[in-house]
Parts: sequence; C-alpha cells; structure tokens
Amino acid sequence: MSWSWKIGPHDFDTIASLPPEAHGPLSETLDVLEQDPYAASEPYGIDDGVTREARFGTAGILVFLANSQTQHLVPLSITWAG
Repeated sequence: MSWSWKIGPHDFDTIASLPPEAHGPLSETLDVLEQDPYAASEPYGIDDGVTREARFGTAGILVFLANSQTQHLVPLSITWAG
C-alpha cells in the first residue's frame, strides 16, 4: 500500500496561490513523498515520527503529518520564499 495525500480546500487554495515556478517542484515532491515520506523528508522540530518537513524547488518548504497507521499524508504548511 502506498501513501496518499489528504488535501482539503484550504490546501488547494494555498497551492493555487504559489507562483508558477513552484508548481512543478511541489508536484514532484508530493509524488516522491507518496513512495516513502520518511526517506524524502526530515523531522520538523522535535522528531515525533509524525511531523515532517520536505523542501521543494529552490525556495519551497512543505510541512506535513505522516500517519503511519493509515498511511495518510496531511499538509500543514506550504511555503514558497522565492
């Protein structure tokens, strides 16, 4: 079973508001994280095994929850600093 994203309306709005140069790298990162979120990310803050951070493109940071019991990924923050 592979991991899957649980993306809500607010997340779609956030993604839509990113500049065009962020969309491709974010999409690639989301795909990679579905395969193995622990290998493709770092702990966010204190390593609780759930809250993770992945960088995308030259200036993007995605903070998300990785629920190993359900294999669901939930975005918490999507930031583009470029």
